[in-house]
Amino acid sequence: MIIPLRTDSPLRRTPYMNWALIAANVICYIIQQLNPDRAQDFMLSPRDPRLHCFITYMFLHANPLHIGGNMLFLYIFGNNVNDKMGNLGYLAFYLAGGVFAGIGYVLSGQDPVLGASGAIAAVTGAYLILFPLSHVTVFYFWYFFGQYEVPSFWFILFFFVYDVILNFAGQDNVAHAAHIGGTVFGVAICFAMLAARLLPRDQFDVVALVQRWNRRRQYRDMVSRGFDPFGGVTAGGRNAPPPPPDPRTEQIMRMRAAISDALARHDTAAAAQLYLELKQIDPQQVLSKQAQLDVANTLAGEQLYPQAAEAYELLLRNYPKAERIEQVELMLGLIYARYLAQYQRAKEYLQRAMTRLHGENELALAREELARISAFVPPGA
Repeated sequence: MIIPLRTDSPLRRTPYMNWALIAANVICYIIQQLNPDRAQDFMLSPRDPRLHCFITYMFLHANPLHIGGNMLFLYIFGNNVNDKMGNLGYLAFYLAGGVFAGIGYVLSGQDPVLGASGAIAAVTGAYLILFPLSHVTVFYFWYFFGQYEVPSFWFILFFFVYDVILNFAGQDNVAHAAHIGGTVFGVAICFAMLAARLLPRDQFDVVALVQRWNRRRQYRDMVSRGFDPFGGVTAGGRNAPPPPPDPRTEQIMRMRAAISDALARHDTAAAAQLYLELKQIDPQQVLSKQAQLDVANTLAGEQLYPQAAEAYELLLRNYPKAERIEQVELMLGLIYARYLAQYQRAKEYLQRAMTRLHGENELALAREELARISAFVPPGA
């Protein structure tokens, strides 16, 4: 038996909606145990697929082991997907995944079905697209036992292939068709949302990996057709000897690669230190959008406020249309107001952030900070 314990993907915000869905499943299971005769009315039956059952079936479970396993998978993989999609987006995705999984089961099954596993399969499919390079720590016991760290890509793919095989074998009472439909839905929808930039992008999602693979393929094709990437062209049409390498450029490239490696290992502290060393060599260096944001957040967390403010400023100048840019403006306003005593700049960023912030807590925080620094800003400034 293989039991997932945790992933190595860090959270940037609290996944309240995923916790709420887990709580809703547990509450519905308790109610189901108190009224067992009513459960049949809310299960999804291929013979009589009533509309409301496409939602209600995913909040019912057969026994404690059934709900325990489902909620464990939802907790392990759903937290990060919730983090990426936001609370309302994640709720809509989860319910839509459950509905699509139910449709897949109705088209192929016969007996009534219940359980959240179809919706959770959609979540794991989304995790596969959003975090393909992450790892899952699992507890394994059969003839021997222990903890192992495995790539999430292979872990999720294993369960998908397992469902496909058992679906055609048809020798158990598990709704494998619902699992398959949910996974296909999660992969397809999440890939499309990333490609359309409806979800926050970073250098580690599947779309970014596919794009980098395609660039490498194009480069190999050009070289195979005779392109010399190291040779210039003289007036006579012959390749000129390549210029000597610039040691400073090579050092910058090595440091940028080291920063990317550190972020891939989720070692943001090392990435932030390398970034500061890189800025000493070339103050104009800017990382990719997500990497720049991760480094700026880490510098702020380490209380290196002048360096964090500079990193956030570079992010705003180079990526003015980045997702959640209002969060960066709010953070800059708070840093300038609370730690750097640059009240005029703090006022500018706080007022700019307030025009785009939607959360009441964040708006209240910006208003309170503006009121606090009003005595330090000249009237009319």
